[in-house]
Amino acid sequence: MVRFMSKIGVGAKLAYGMGSVPYAVKDAAFSAFVLFFYTQVLGLSGSLTGLAIFISVVWDAVSDPMIGAWSDRLKTRWGRRHPMMLAGTIPLGLSFVMLFHPVASVLDSQIQLFAWLLLSVLMVRTFLTVFYIPQNAMGAEITSDYHERTAIVNIRTNLGWIAGVSLPAICLAFLFVSVDGEDGRFVIENYHFYGWVSFFVVVITAGICVFGTRQFIPRLMEVATRNTVSPGFMGMISDTLGTLKNINFRRIMVFEVAVGATMGIQGALNMIVWTYFWELTTAEISILMVSSLVAVVVVFPSMSWLGKHWQKQQLLTFAVAGLFINTAWFVPGRLLGFLPENGTPILFALVFFQSLVGTGLTIVRTVNLHSIMADIADENELQTGRRQEGVFFSASTFALKFVMGFGYMVAGPLLDFVGLEPGVAPGEASESALFGIGMVIGPIMTAFLLIPWWMAARLNVSREKLNEVQASLALRQSR
Repeated sequence: MVRFMSKIGVGAKLAYGMGSVPYAVKDAAFSAFVLFFYTQVLGLSGSLTGLAIFISVVWDAVSDPMIGAWSDRLKTRWGRRHPMMLAGTIPLGLSFVMLFHPVASVLDSQIQLFAWLLLSVLMVRTFLTVFYIPQNAMGAEITSDYHERTAIVNIRTNLGWIAGVSLPAICLAFLFVSVDGEDGRFVIENYHFYGWVSFFVVVITAGICVFGTRQFIPRLMEVATRNTVSPGFMGMISDTLGTLKNINFRRIMVFEVAVGATMGIQGALNMIVWTYFWELTTAEISILMVSSLVAVVVVFPSMSWLGKHWQKQQLLTFAVAGLFINTAWFVPGRLLGFLPENGTPILFALVFFQSLVGTGLTIVRTVNLHSIMADIADENELQTGRRQEGVFFSASTFALKFVMGFGYMVAGPLLDFVGLEPGVAPGEASESALFGIGMVIGPIMTAFLLIPWWMAARLNVSREKLNEVQASLALRQSR
């Protein structure tokens, strides 16, 4: 058996890492603009907005593992990953154009606008799945080295963070600026342009990933020859459900869903919180996003050193514990009146610091989680004889998309429940609305983070165990 232990070149790592950018574009759209655009600019009910996202998450629950299993079984001269990645690229870019450019005929009807949002979101999520699951799965197949897996995930994660932060930050600074006293966040044409910017970023970076990783196709095809699958559609379903027999995978799924419940709410409400809870201007929000870039600069070079001194499980547990502390003090401090008033430099400095720490810990969590997922794929091959990276990473991708999905399921109805009026100016939202939002993004989110901390602490993964698993696989293949 050929095990791919050699180092991967920097250029190849960067090309592979570019594949994270389309997902980052989706995250940027949904965490910074979609809820604000549809509720505050277009006037769609928050409950209907949340319902559209909920339906798309239900669709993801079915489509993600099926597409992952399909990718595992696909056999072409371009392998089983690249054809699907290429097929999803252009449609994904066009889906962002559709999302931010509803036709005029649907704007006067809540039901028609809801239908447009639903169709757009379904397209974004489906074509993102077609591209991103094979791209993610490929990372576990191009190397089996414990540290090299972390290195490529590190590059992929940080390139995604840079893109996901830079895109909205630049657009907020130059596209959504106020003109003649009109806040650019409330101008519909600005969102139309943002949709086209997203299109070009997605198509260019996805193309770089697809064509820049062609050199790995022979390796991926060799891995595919080791895969034993059950025949037929029902066999595909059986193989997919069979991954749940792996206890580490089950714990990872609970971990991801619980993290999604917290980070998703925060992501969906970001623009609402920045605009109304902290009363930040577009310029301040753009500067705030620099905190994420600072976190990338600090964490990215540190991951290799951290990985050599601590196990992945230890770093994962530390990251979640840090997120718990970082969430527990900040918003509750505002609700209890301990923080400075909005509009003061020290308040903005605290917001910046909290965002910086949160982003850094999230990067540590993401890098180690995905690296652990690749190790679990090896463990699963030893147990079942099947290479199912596609299924494993489709489950992870579903959990990631659940981040935004669950967030909108809570955030949309929350805006209706607390009475935040569409189009209300910053500084004019009611105290009761702000208190309701603060309770959700503060104490409730903090409590949810105890679940992933417990799951991370119970994982049975280590450097020594991976070496034993890979030695057993090598022995099996040599017979």
